[in-house]
This record gives sequence, structure tokens and C-alpha cells, in this order.
Amino acid sequence: MNPRFLAVNIDCNFDYSFETERLAAAGIELVPRKAVTEDEIIRACADADAVILEGAKTPMTARVIAALPRCQVIAKYAVGVDNIDVGAATAAGIVVANAADYCTEEVSDHAVALLLASARKVMSMDRFVRRGEWAGFTKAQPLRRVSQLTLGLVGLGRIARATARKMAGFQMRILAADPYVAGPTAEGGIEIVPLDQLLRESDLISIHVPLGAETRGLIGETAFRSMKPTAIVVNTSRGPVVDQEALIRALREKWIGGAALDVVAEEPLPASSPLRDFDQVILTPHTGADSVDSMKHVRRTVVESVSAALTGYWPPFPVNPKVAPRSGLKPWSEFRQP
Repeated sequence: MNPRFLAVNIDCNFDYSFETERLAAAGIELVPRKAVTEDEIIRACADADAVILEGAKTPMTARVIAALPRCQVIAKYAVGVDNIDVGAATAAGIVVANAADYCTEEVSDHAVALLLASARKVMSMDRFVRRGEWAGFTKAQPLRRVSQLTLGLVGLGRIARATARKMAGFQMRILAADPYVAGPTAEGGIEIVPLDQLLRESDLISIHVPLGAETRGLIGETAFRSMKPTAIVVNTSRGPVVDQEALIRALREKWIGGAALDVVAEEPLPASSPLRDFDQVILTPHTGADSVDSMKHVRRTVVESVSAALTGYWPPFPVNPKVAPRSGLKPWSEFRQP
């Protein structure tokens, strides 16, 4: 079969045999063309009907998008699309598709693990025992019953709701702040409150917002100063949502009790970062979304997104659903993968 369409992957981070086979069945040729800069991406994708990317920093800027005359869809192996100029894509009639649900279980599992490890001070205990000590830990770091704590969710999307569902088994009070969620309560008895109230009243604060102009630096000095001195901040969303310098100061000056971070402002975390020195901080290397199962899921979603968009259907998770696409698209519910 001669391919009718060309899809270009510009990040080229792993083997694409699965994608190549499935896309070929839909008449789409997948070609990896490693491109890093704007100029390289423009050259690599000049003849592409679809552009596929993985990286959080790959610059899909307005300039790049303006140079994609044939492109109908930009698909990303991720939830976050802050490195794609979605407004420019929308103006150009290009559908942007992400994999919105691929790691909901993994990231919420990771958030729960960090919340419980922080509440029970698991890592501090581990270091305490490894130093050859045994008795006296709880006198230095008093523990609270988890059911007596209040959990605050900053954002109430898929991952936050999954986190709440899992933490509800501990019979905690659960608050959430999300400007896009109305009403006094949400499913599962979650109390919807203003962000400032959540920050004041929560013992555990778990961040679940996308990175954008409204959320960059959202949790900064004012937020930290309003928290309880025993509060723990958990971030499994994006590093720049938290003002890292303010966080370091909050930890150093004991405005808060600790933090657990799967994401940081600069990744990898520099060896010189003070975050490495705090006993009350848990660090993981941006692996909250990782599992064999989530990787299968995201690859399948990207294939479905590209196949659907190029054969006349909406992808499952359009980021810009109000776009006027370059070619008319039928509902995703009617799509059948070849």
C-alpha cells in the first residue's frame, strides 16, 4: 500500500515499531526525523501531514506552526502541551491532541505514595535507622493520625480526582481549589473552597494543575506563608508551578513542614540544589507517570490520534476542540482503528 499521509516524529526517543505498523495500516508513513531547534523542526516537518513529539521543551512555536503547510494534527506523547503554541495551531486550523488519560492511575498512585510517605515520615525514618539510631524519632518528629489530617488538592482534574478517590479510604477531610469547578462539593464529598482557604487549612497539599501563564509560580512566597508550619507540599504536576526559590526559603525558615517533589523547575535537578540537603524533602526523578502499562497506553493513544485526524475523525483528546480543522472531521465515537 502506498501511504497517503506522512507523520514525522521529531523527538525520536525510542523504538517506533508499534506505531509504524499501526499507522501503516491506516495509510500513514511514520518517519523519525530528529529535530531540536525551530529551524530544524521547520525543515523536518515541511512535508508532514502530522507532527508527533514527546519532549516537554521541544519548541512548537508560532513560527514553527506557521511553516507547516500540510499539517493537520500535532500529537504529543504526554498530558501537558505547554511547549506547543495551541493558539497558533488553532488559528492555522491544526488540531492539537494529547494523551490526557494515559497516566492517571500512575501519577495518582505516585501522589498517594508521596502523601503517605510524607505524613508517616517514611524517608526520614529510613535515614534515621541507616544512621544507626532507633529510639527517639517520634519525639523529634511527632506523627499525626492520617484520618485526622486535611488533604488539599490544587486543581481537580482527572489525576486529582483519582488521588482523592484513593485517599478517601483514609477517611480524611478533602478540600479542592479549582476555578473551573463550581459548587460547594464535588463527587466523593470533596469540598470546593477558594485556594487561600485550602492553603490555610490543609495539612497535606497536593498540586495537580497544568503549566500555563495562570499557574506558573502559583505556589510562591505568599502561598507558603499562609500554610500551616507543619504542612507538606506534594508536586506531581509540573515543576514551575512552584516557585522553587520560595520553596527553598520556606523549608529553610520552617514556614512549612516539608515537601515531596516528583518535578522541579530545572530537570535534572542540579547537584548543587539545596533541595537535596533537606531531611524533610522527598525527591523522585519525574517518574510519576512511568509504568509499562502507561507506556503502552500513551503509544496507543498517539497512534489513534494521528490515524483518526488524518482519516477524517476527531482524535480522542483534542486540546483545542473549537478549532476549525483544515479538513472536516467526524466524531471520535465513529472512528474505528484499522
